[in-house]
Amino acid sequence: MSRQTHQNLLFSLFITVLGMIINIFHAMADKMALSLGRLASDAGLLISIYALGSLISVVLSSTLADWAGKRRVIVGTMSVMCLGFALLFISHTFLPMALGLFLFGFGFGPSEGLGSAVLSDENPGNASKWMNIAHSGFGLGAIIGPLLAVAFFQASGSHHLIFLFCGVLALGFVAWIALTAKNPPLPKHREARQSPLAMFELLREKRFVYLTLMMFFYLGFEAIAPTYTKQLFLAKGSSEAQSALMISLFWGTMIIGRLIGARMHNKELLSIRAFSLLAAIGMLLLPLAPSLPLRVLAVALFGFGCGPTWPMLVVLATRMFPERSGAAMGMMMLATMGGLTVFPFLFGTLPGNLTATFVLAAGLAGLVILLSALEGRAEAARAH
Repeated sequence: MSRQTHQNLLFSLFITVLGMIINIFHAMADKMALSLGRLASDAGLLISIYALGSLISVVLSSTLADWAGKRRVIVGTMSVMCLGFALLFISHTFLPMALGLFLFGFGFGPSEGLGSAVLSDENPGNASKWMNIAHSGFGLGAIIGPLLAVAFFQASGSHHLIFLFCGVLALGFVAWIALTAKNPPLPKHREARQSPLAMFELLREKRFVYLTLMMFFYLGFEAIAPTYTKQLFLAKGSSEAQSALMISLFWGTMIIGRLIGARMHNKELLSIRAFSLLAAIGMLLLPLAPSLPLRVLAVALFGFGCGPTWPMLVVLATRMFPERSGAAMGMMMLATMGGLTVFPFLFGTLPGNLTATFVLAAGLAGLVILLSALEGRAEAARAH
């Protein structure tokens, strides 16, 4: 096996496992809140603590990765994540659990982002292909993770054992990457401007601003999918099992979209417009469909339309700044975490109306389409 093939397989599997781990957490967040004697709705607080750790670490690590090496940073942040899982395994009170979640987030954010950037670096001619393959794996992990979480919870009666499993799995990847992933040599003269905030310099490029906003708005409509799709099916009279199955359908069709997106090299902007339009149609159809089969079709369109957008935006960002791909990936992850933080509350909780939630989310897809058109126009003008 060639070195490049090994690296592609390693980091594709790595991203698959990260997809599984984060969705194990999402599946267990309400159980963790209940174990503290709190309401299940307080799961949102636990998710916010995790997100805060991720936001901080993305800012601190992304520029660092451009001169220290992405693999070195991944090994470091994954080690922090393992410490967080150890705390989650032993904690039974709020403060140690909160610290464990913060460390989990601190490790997760840059690990996912930089793992994706490594694949882009390794495959300059086929970045879209490998990014979509890897994030199809992320979707597969998102389907498997909750099933594993439920199985562990039913077997042990608590959430603790599943986080021990996550810690062992993460530690295995720390060892694998440290022992087999070749790092570039450290530069002899480090640039003085390597501040953690240096990645914001990329926003001087108008085309990169478009990409960052597209990622922010895209996460807005992807983020509402699992929770509010399930709520809508429950409200329309579907059973708990049927409603939960719609989350799996969403991720399954997203995987299909990403596999198709893997064949769209150099057609990323056009593909983002087409797929976002399908997602918008699915979101508008979901609350308005008069029958169950049409609602199922709407979920499939929604997931399929979401499919390749995230990996394609990452490819476009790292391609724009190949020498600063760590910083570019850091901005994409900040936009990702920003969308995940803002829009579920803004479009989901505040309206208190499922139809409004999906209509507003479809509007975000419209903004992505508009921004992709502006990006295409700016790119064409630059070429001339």
